[in-house]
Amino acid sequence: MEHRLLSPSNVVKHVRAAISTTVFILEVLPMLPSRPIDWLTKTPRVERVRYPSLSGEIEGDLYLPGGDGPHAGIVVCLGVVPFGVDHPQVPRLGRALARSGFAALLYWSPAMRDLRLDPDDSHGIAQAFRWLVDQPFIDEARSGLLGTCVGGSFALMAAAESTIRDRVAFVVAWAPYSSMRTLARDIASATTASDGSTTPWQVDQLTRKVYVRSLTSTLEPVEAEQIRTLCANRDAHNAPEEMSPDGRAVFPLLTALDRSEAIHFVDQLPSALLARLDEMSPLTHITGLRAPLVILAHDRDDTVIPIGESHHLVAALTGREGIRYTEFKMFKHLDPTKVKLPPVALCRELAKFVGSVYPIFENTTRPANR
Repeated sequence: MEHRLLSPSNVVKHVRAAISTTVFILEVLPMLPSRPIDWLTKTPRVERVRYPSLSGEIEGDLYLPGGDGPHAGIVVCLGVVPFGVDHPQVPRLGRALARSGFAALLYWSPAMRDLRLDPDDSHGIAQAFRWLVDQPFIDEARSGLLGTCVGGSFALMAAAESTIRDRVAFVVAWAPYSSMRTLARDIASATTASDGSTTPWQVDQLTRKVYVRSLTSTLEPVEAEQIRTLCANRDAHNAPEEMSPDGRAVFPLLTALDRSEAIHFVDQLPSALLARLDEMSPLTHITGLRAPLVILAHDRDDTVIPIGESHHLVAALTGREGIRYTEFKMFKHLDPTKVKLPPVALCRELAKFVGSVYPIFENTTRPANR
């Protein structure tokens, strides 16, 4: 039996990738000691930059490694964030990426900050990526996208856009949804389907608020606000006396339905609204995805996006090379501080987390001869 030995340059590359992974893990997880990393690595620089968007130039934070470039670039879309952009975990992620070798541009969506989804965001993320990789200090061949929650879904859609799909080296989606149609059915019925079975799902209040605001975003402002007020929770029964055709179509999906009713009312939406849902669905765009590395991860007990959504994505990507999928028990929708595990279980989950992010650094670490 032949044994293939790694060349010295590849050994160095894997060692570098392991070091970068360790730096990232220690810096990004608040329960782990990061001070030694701060001593041993160069302090990242944070620059306020302006980059193009669909609505003109906007400002964003660019976290840069302390050393010389060219650096691997990464555009990060944090999705719908209920806390402020200055929350401690936001710069923690930026610093962790920069200390581990990435130039990280944090993309903030005006629509997502308004707690709603807009199909234009995938174009906006693609435009931000083009700007970043065109900078002289960025190595395009090692650059990609990272998104969390709905930001992960939009990162997948952006990576499939014709303007950048051949330039994206990797895309990472943590806790994404696969389809707005299936997500709408789950939210409307408070159930979720996975592995052939349907189970009750206690819908997170943030998920419901984003869902309600997104489904009503194309209505006239007065009607939209009226329906949003009536349907703040699933107990709404009496529809407004006067509603537009789209308002009448959307309203039942904002009330308490069983699963068969939810499926029916989603399918009965006007064609323009269904097309809008599909435009915001990664499954609709998946055939355009060409990134050689796609990393998906989800928490098994996620209450914001049900894990079945990632299962749908994995099934759609089956047979493709470069797909990595990991399930965790250590996160409460991407927040490790909300889950308390026994030491042995925590170590097991940390090992899984290391294994899930290592391919990013393996894929983007420069060879030893560069």
